[in-house]
Amino acid sequence: MRGKVTGFWRDLRKYGLSHCELEDMLTNVTVLLRTVTLNIDIRSTKPIPLISYVLTIVGFVFYFYIYLVSMIWCAFVRYRRMRYFLGSIIVFSVGAYTESCAIRFLFMAFNTDVLREVVARYRICNSQVEPGSRLARNILKHLKSVKKRAIFIWLALVINAYLYLVLPFFLPGKQFAENRLIIFGLEPITESPNYEIAQLMYCFAIPTATNSLANCTALMIILLGYTEAQLLALSEELRSMWSDAEIYYQERADREENRTVVINDYVRERLKFIIKLHNENIDLLKRLEHVLRVSMALEFIVLMAGLIAALLGGIENTYLEIPFAFAQLFMNCYLGQKIIDSSTTFEKAVYDCGWENLDHSNMRTVLIVLQNSQKTLRLSAGGVAILSFECLMSVIKSCYSFYTTLQSTLK
Repeated sequence: MRGKVTGFWRDLRKYGLSHCELEDMLTNVTVLLRTVTLNIDIRSTKPIPLISYVLTIVGFVFYFYIYLVSMIWCAFVRYRRMRYFLGSIIVFSVGAYTESCAIRFLFMAFNTDVLREVVARYRICNSQVEPGSRLARNILKHLKSVKKRAIFIWLALVINAYLYLVLPFFLPGKQFAENRLIIFGLEPITESPNYEIAQLMYCFAIPTATNSLANCTALMIILLGYTEAQLLALSEELRSMWSDAEIYYQERADREENRTVVINDYVRERLKFIIKLHNENIDLLKRLEHVLRVSMALEFIVLMAGLIAALLGGIENTYLEIPFAFAQLFMNCYLGQKIIDSSTTFEKAVYDCGWENLDHSNMRTVLIVLQNSQKTLRLSAGGVAILSFECLMSVIKSCYSFYTTLQSTLK
């Protein structure tokens, strides 16, 4: 028994900040994704447990029945007949912002093969970094921040959703996660056995949808974060390239060789390595964006619709829904901004690499690197909006403008 507890604690510690290598984080998220039937490890031949398939299928069946079928019936049929506008708005907001859970999961499930290839390519890219080198140490330093980010966002999504699920059990009377959302076919919903059936459906639907969203988001944070970490670490390599070349010449046993030739040969090899990693990161980012861009666009649409409806329904009625939706919008834009910032840092490092000391051949190579780096790496939502803090502010302003316009019109 003690051995099992020790083993469990040892495995649990691997999810902490003491294990921030790319392989550790990919292993962590692979385990999490297998609980929602996604296998992103092309090397894995171990089958996903049958119980995971059963729980995920049952959870999503209940999820769609509650937050899509019942939401549409409740918002556009039941409350419309009753002329209960506030109820329609609140129910619609709940259904809209929760759809992002299914959208991200379904797009990743449909593109599992592509994701496996991307993850495998990230591993290959990481294997080219010499263990213990300055580049490896700098990557690890930045990956610690990436893992903190992944842990924080994962916990924020999960805790918010589980509060939404559990809080009604501590309130007087027969309460639900959303009392205004009446499940189709279970009226009156507060009487037995309808109440027990409804609570059981919520207890399957909310954890399944939340875990799928949080785990898929963690994978996205890790992969994008590794690209960010490599760009920042390569920036340090560029800045240190000339001084490294001089040290390399000083440490050579044979000092009779031409200093300029030796230094430029060293720089040439370093530039080849940096260009190779930079190009691979550009390609990996494009492949990952190809998988995510449509889902991100759809997520933005449903989250914006949910936020507008939640504001119309009153913050006092939607105080748990708004943070959940805003956290997803912020997270997408934040990750896009970090990619832009790291790409800009790399571009500035090219200017600061000591190019003026190089020979003409290396100068031309640096010019090529500079031209590539000036094409700032970005994430987009369906090719329509570039994910950044500027995009986040535009979304907030647009949501508020729609809200004020609709509010004045309805009054």
